Amino acid sequence: MAYGLVLGGGGAKGGYEIGVWKALRELNIPICAVCGTSVGALNGALIVQDEFDKAIEIWTSITMDTVIKLEGEIAASQERENKITNKIRNIKAAIKSGGLDVTPLKMLIDEVVDEDKIRNSDIDFGLVTFSLSDFKPVEVFKEEIPYGKLKDYLLASACFPAFKPHEIDNKKFIDGGVYNNIPVSMMRKKGIKDIIVVDVSGIGVTQRTKYKDCNIIKIKNSEDLGRTLSFDSEKSKINIEVGYLDTLKVFNKLTGYKYYIKNNNLNLGSKYIGRLNTEDLKNLYKFLGLEWGRPNKSSKLIIDKILRVIQQYSPSNLTADSVILAMAEITAEQLSIERRRVYELDELIEKIYNTYIDIKTSSDFNEYVNGLKKLILSKNEIEFDREMKKVYMEAKFLLSFSPGMEEGEEIKRFRRLLAVFMPKVVVANLFISLLIQRKNMEVTNG
Repeated sequence: MAYGLVLGGGGAKGGYEIGVWKALRELNIPICAVCGTSVGALNGALIVQDEFDKAIEIWTSITMDTVIKLEGEIAASQERENKITNKIRNIKAAIKSGGLDVTPLKMLIDEVVDEDKIRNSDIDFGLVTFSLSDFKPVEVFKEEIPYGKLKDYLLASACFPAFKPHEIDNKKFIDGGVYNNIPVSMMRKKGIKDIIVVDVSGIGVTQRTKYKDCNIIKIKNSEDLGRTLSFDSEKSKINIEVGYLDTLKVFNKLTGYKYYIKNNNLNLGSKYIGRLNTEDLKNLYKFLGLEWGRPNKSSKLIIDKILRVIQQYSPSNLTADSVILAMAEITAEQLSIERRRVYELDELIEKIYNTYIDIKTSSDFNEYVNGLKKLILSKNEIEFDREMKKVYMEAKFLLSFSPGMEEGEEIKRFRRLLAVFMPKVVVANLFISLLIQRKNMEVTNG
């Protein structure tokens, strides 16, 4: 089964789409057609040409000067602050005078696009632009574009409203995103029902049409890809990696809500946590200073807060396994553990534990906790609650503080308050507690 690939517009965010392509190539997913708007059209042309290495080279070296022609005095400016100030001033002036000069983009398209390759490819190709002269959208496939004009239509599709409109046969065209930034409808016109849609959260209009008879697989950026016109090679490298990992997750090669975890019979951190049981749930209540089997409004509010957070990280039904995975991700996030890489679950949990140990043994932690202890041990609960709102809340310190199951009432009161205002921290604190408990059991059992 071959898919139609729809690539959304998004300017400098386009490196993400190359990451998606990288994953699709590795997964051997065949593509029968590509439709795109703006940068999606430009990337689509490279895909139809099968120029993967060229696409990587472009996006890992791209700068503002690759796309927009800037005035000489900006490049000549010696001071960084002045360069930025002059550049912004110049861009604003250019827009007011009719749009930014995209001669460098035109030169890039001339260099990398091979019209004959696209026309002779077995993969169909379409794009969207908008005619200012006729004030109507133009959605065209390669066979509808006059020979010799393909590069012009690609530039027209990518003429962001801040750019100078591109002229074709005495008519002015701008970015197709003003009409349809993610042209799924073009695939339907071709009768293609198996469609992969890549959405980079670009600026533009998206036609909200539902196709019940279609198999649509949506790939959307899991983190911010930067600004539309902030062309930067280092950011593009990151976006390529995110697109690659997001796609592997969509096709079930990886799992996780925010992290990327190998989906190979997870065993759910068997060496470290194992499965949750009723005794663990009772410990959760004890950990928060709540009584198992005696619900009240306060305990219901706290448990509800915690379960909502865990449910957010576990979109499917909650099971003992999915709860462990969700808690591990929440803890890793609170500890700022690197996200853009693939983990075995056991590996991620070990990283969590080692990071926790590093925090516990740091001088910063000791200094922070000494002040926190004085506040927690306050006998006046009203004063305690009032002062807590003034305390600097550092998640990595809070979740590393006192993660034992057996604690005094003051610590449990502190956790109950955190559960209401910072439930992720409490979930992470609980996960660390379970982790330490299991490790202690391993030592005891020899």
